[in-house]
Amino acid sequence: MLLAMLIRRLVPLPILLLVVLSCAPPATDGGFDSPNPAAKLYAMEQAVRAGDESAAARIVEQLDSDDPAVRMMAIESLRRLTGTTLGYDHSAASADRREAIGRWVQAVESGSMGTTGQEGAPDG
Repeated sequence: MLLAMLIRRLVPLPILLLVVLSCAPPATDGGFDSPNPAAKLYAMEQAVRAGDESAAARIVEQLDSDDPAVRMMAIESLRRLTGTTLGYDHSAASADRREAIGRWVQAVESGSMGTTGQEGAPDG
């Protein structure tokens, strides 16, 4: 009797889990500030589609993400917005990424982003 009662209670568990897990916030919520990587990816894609170069500073912040997919999307977004990567490689060693991030920070702060050099080159 106890076993039958437990089985009846456990059978709907997968359905309950499906319902609960589907209640996560959508990727469209949170933007760059979200802990959800999907929300960050969505925010970057929206910025690129809109041609929003004012989002470049927020995208540059994502170059230092722990998530390699976020880093890859960030540099691709910056390349699409500006025409360059400033030598950043999302899969490079942390020290190499930080050096390239420094170039991006400098470019954003000085307003010198753009297609002034070769793809992937430090632009000068």
